Amino acid sequence: QPRQEGKEEGRGPTDGKGKKEGKQESKADKESDVEKAKANAALWELRLQVTGQSLSEYREACHKLARANEQLTDQLYRAEKDAIDTTRHWQRQLAAREEKVRKQLEGAMFSAFKERDRLSEALKHHVNESEDLQKLTTSLVTENTSLRLDRKNRAQMEAQSKRLSELRAKVASLEQALELKAEELEWREKKEEMNLVTIQASQVELEKLQKVLAMRERELGHIKQLASTIVEKRRELEEFFHEALAHVKQEIVTSRLQYKKEALRGYRWRFREATAGKIKFPPIRTFHKSPHSTNSVTHPPDSKVQISDLTWEQKEQVLRLLFAKMNGQRERKVNQHLAASPSSEKKSLIDSDAAG
Repeated sequence: QPRQEGKEEGRGPTDGKGKKEGKQESKADKESDVEKAKANAALWELRLQVTGQSLSEYREACHKLARANEQLTDQLYRAEKDAIDTTRHWQRQLAAREEKVRKQLEGAMFSAFKERDRLSEALKHHVNESEDLQKLTTSLVTENTSLRLDRKNRAQMEAQSKRLSELRAKVASLEQALELKAEELEWREKKEEMNLVTIQASQVELEKLQKVLAMRERELGHIKQLASTIVEKRRELEEFFHEALAHVKQEIVTSRLQYKKEALRGYRWRFREATAGKIKFPPIRTFHKSPHSTNSVTHPPDSKVQISDLTWEQKEQVLRLLFAKMNGQRERKVNQHLAASPSSEKKSLIDSDAAG
């Protein structure tokens, strides 16, 4: 009805040529609006593609970080298992070697002491026999001097002398065997000392291995702490990113509501001015959700705000906050960083509406 009133007021003493010029101007305005709508659609499509690419890169980075975390966990498990197996292997080898050396030492010492006791007893026995023979020889010499002329006594004397020489040879062989046993005992004692040195070297090697194992355990603890820190930082980063994104989406909704109010106020003012004949009538716009509207200020009906709804300023603020969090800088409140974004979006939308 306001448009019809404006048309009636516009009628007057004008000719047909004025009417044709008005129709041509209206057609040119419509073509200009169509071109602007196409340009805006192409711009939003480009923004949507860029945002989709950014989202896919973010997802790929998240997957890479998860795979790296899994590989680090596997390496930690394998390192722990290798360290435990190595420790058990060396402990078993050391215990077996100590037991073997102990048994060898015990057997060798027991046999050596036993042989020494036997040889000592044999030596005592032969010494006693030698003393007896010496006494017998003395008595035989005395008897020989007294019975020098008796052949029988002389034969006995020769037999006793022969027996004495045999006993002396036997004593000499026993003394030689005793010396050999003494040398063998000394050699066994030296071997025991060498075995003790080997055991001490094995103990030193075991201490070194224990130190290496302790160092490996400290490294594993450091790796565990580093892995938990990485997981915690990633979780905090994801929470921060989602919080910032949710806040930006809320600011977008608030900005659109404010823009709708201001656009409705400006549209009514222009319509009143056009009715008064001061300016031309603005193009018809709808301010409610309608699926068949070609010029609506509302967003298409949806329960959520997509990432493509962000302006370039808002995307820049989100990325700045995200990288500040990654670099360990001091966190600021999301409201302080994003305060200017809704006003800039509202100003750009109002300017585009005024230009249309």
